[in-house]
Amino acid sequence: MNSQELYRLFKNSRLAQVATPMKSQIRGPAQPVPTHQLVQADASSAMRGNFGLKTTLPQQVGYSGIEFNDVDNARNMPDVEKSSGHKFTRLRFCELELVLKKAYNKPNPLFAQPESRTVAGLKAALPDTAASKFHLGSDATYAEVKALLKQNPRIREQFRQWLLEKSPESFILKVPSKLEQLLKEFLETSAIKRREFSPQDLTKNDASTRETVQGTAGLSYLQLGRLSNTPNGIRNGFIAPGRLVRANREAAIGGFVAGVNERTVQLQSNYINNASGKHSRQFVLPFKIVEAEMTPKGAVRMHADGVRVGDWMCNSNTGAPHSYTASNPHISRMSERNPQDSNALEVLLGLVSKKN
Repeated sequence: MNSQELYRLFKNSRLAQVATPMKSQIRGPAQPVPTHQLVQADASSAMRGNFGLKTTLPQQVGYSGIEFNDVDNARNMPDVEKSSGHKFTRLRFCELELVLKKAYNKPNPLFAQPESRTVAGLKAALPDTAASKFHLGSDATYAEVKALLKQNPRIREQFRQWLLEKSPESFILKVPSKLEQLLKEFLETSAIKRREFSPQDLTKNDASTRETVQGTAGLSYLQLGRLSNTPNGIRNGFIAPGRLVRANREAAIGGFVAGVNERTVQLQSNYINNASGKHSRQFVLPFKIVEAEMTPKGAVRMHADGVRVGDWMCNSNTGAPHSYTASNPHISRMSERNPQDSNALEVLLGLVSKKN
């Protein structure tokens, strides 16, 4: 048997159809496996631990997706781990129904039509200059400007004529820093010259010059300025559950870490830090999403405020019918309080602690 016959037999066999190993096993020895098995179930089945296997999982997973190395067999259950990949992070963020903001120097190609409500007012407000038409912001690098001149040789000729009138000594000195400054000034001040329409515009463009779509990566398909209607009326804010991950400065919300205003979570943070027998990650707090923005590099920057459901440590002498009476406002540990008072305080602060 020569090498060609062996290659043909191996190509048509099942061994050649095995996928390339993605990574090592989830747990145990670091031995490569062909591929991971991914099982997804609806939310109600996932809460019961039913993922279509021979037996239900020993405990509630809490997520609709799990990963395991091997299907269940007659010997044991598979080694299961919660799936926390990018897909489920995207799904959790979509449930928040937030509108992602983007930088104004580069409009979103998904809604870049002139009749779009997203960028119609933006295009009217931008000046009719070369920098605005080519989407060059104030943070544009010299390499981006140089690549633009290479693609548009006519702009290079116009820049030479402008440089000859404004600063003719630059042709002799050739200082790179000064030339870079003059080039940015030329793009920001010179008006764009539109060419006349020609029949070549009706031809199909080359695939290499096609604009790359950079939307919101599937995190949100909502647009700014559109009303979000609910059975209770128009929604003005976005309330989402989260956990404090760094004192009272950052919180985990929807699979992302958001910056939190310290003043809005000061009372909740004090209660969580003094709670006896519980970890700070066991408490779920309501947060109001103030802003969610996508950076030019694709990262998501979020800002949130804590939501105060009720008043904490209110004085009973005010005559309020739902005021909380403090037994001893100078105590140091929550273990010294009455358990009933602790439960009432959790309700007032909007805290939800998971029971062990």
